[in-house]
Amino acid sequence: MNRNPDDWSHKPFGSIGIVLQWAAIPVLACMLAESGWAQAPAQNPAQNPAQNPAPDGDAVAAPPAAGFQIRSFSSYTAYYSSGPIANGGLPTVGTNLSSDLGFGASAEIDWSRFTDRSTFSLTYMPSYTGFARYSSVDALNHALTISVTRHLVPRWNFSFSVAANLSTFEQYLFAPTTQSNLASLPASFQDLASGLLQGQFSNNPQLGVLLNSASVIQSPLNTLLYGQRMFTASLRTSLSYSYSPRLSVTFDVGGNRTEPLSDSQTLTAGNGSLGLNTTSGHAGAAVSYSLSPLTQISGSVSASRTSSQLYDLYTTTTLVSLSHTFAHRWILQLHGGGGVSVPIREIGFLTPVKPYPSGGGGLTYKTNAHTFIASYDRTVNDTYGLGAATSLSANGTWRWRIPGRSWWIDSTIGWQQLAGNALTNTSGWRSTTGLNKAVNTHLAFRAEYAYLKYSGGLQNSLYNLSESSVRFSVQWFPPANALR
Repeated sequence: MNRNPDDWSHKPFGSIGIVLQWAAIPVLACMLAESGWAQAPAQNPAQNPAQNPAPDGDAVAAPPAAGFQIRSFSSYTAYYSSGPIANGGLPTVGTNLSSDLGFGASAEIDWSRFTDRSTFSLTYMPSYTGFARYSSVDALNHALTISVTRHLVPRWNFSFSVAANLSTFEQYLFAPTTQSNLASLPASFQDLASGLLQGQFSNNPQLGVLLNSASVIQSPLNTLLYGQRMFTASLRTSLSYSYSPRLSVTFDVGGNRTEPLSDSQTLTAGNGSLGLNTTSGHAGAAVSYSLSPLTQISGSVSASRTSSQLYDLYTTTTLVSLSHTFAHRWILQLHGGGGVSVPIREIGFLTPVKPYPSGGGGLTYKTNAHTFIASYDRTVNDTYGLGAATSLSANGTWRWRIPGRSWWIDSTIGWQQLAGNALTNTSGWRSTTGLNKAVNTHLAFRAEYAYLKYSGGLQNSLYNLSESSVRFSVQWFPPANALR
């Protein structure tokens, strides 16, 4: 209902030979590692934090390398329990395709500059994903992130970032999250606490780049609503003023755009297609005050607008937050408040205009070998333009690596549920677990498992889809970015 119209495939399995060719890449890399790369000179332990660690929980971050560089290159083979889903569709029960084998390669290219007053970072990650059976959806993927920070005058700081991602469902299965990237970044507990609670990154500019960067939508429901291949982009800019070492004020604005991209061939028939094109924008202000070096409180107010073919509305949210560090290992963050949504345009249902509670929290645990990060959030409305009354999400990541050891483990899980109005507990969750082995400072192997599941109902349609995948990768790191 419009409240104010004036407001704004299948190919034969014969291409298995291609998979075998790609599968030979890890074998060739092993041979090269033993013959050439394995003879590379060892790093000076004094320059290697992993071999010369600081006290437990205070692993020292390596100084960031500046200039243009290729950080890593990797190739992989994978097994998928079912084929690609139809683009922009809701997979109903019984529409899963046959299992398939996949292959691919990716690179990480970086250009950065760090000074006392400013930072600049550009990261570009091209990748290719192919299939043996459903080769019509082979795709070249792209991910780009640009982040800039500037210390304007003694009390003013400015940041700007933009991110864009064009990827497939299979690439998303194994994509790292912001939490997993944070857990893998070399940082001491003090650096992590200063960055998360106070926004101070003088000792670790790489941490500042990660936390200040615009983030694209990272949800288990992405593929459900946008299909096999999707494009998402976001922009964020902020300006902060430090009235005193304890008191600061921050203003920020940003936006996001997400849309499905057409596949070259339709793989299944009968799947209902949403084909959502979602655009959102927000603006907000926050005040933060340090009660002590270990405790901070803050208050924030934000306004946003989300628009799609189905829904268009404004949302205003007010939150009060409390953060505390204890035992030099733990960081606890709590926030609570409420919000209200005012629809401008809606199709098929009426949304009540009333306040809903909003809140959540986060817990971080950091030692020299373990990093654990978990969060839970309840927000008003949703970021897709579906018209949900509330959105619940929970995320967690864990990474274990003993300094100086060549083995490490990481695991990530994420869950989201949309409820209210035309949605019947629409939910999805994704988990990944990886086992890693460093052969030397330039070569590593990774075996990982991913699982993704959707369930629930949307617009009187029930659906249920699950996907399992196993992937084996070989990663090469140039000398300038050798493993630590």
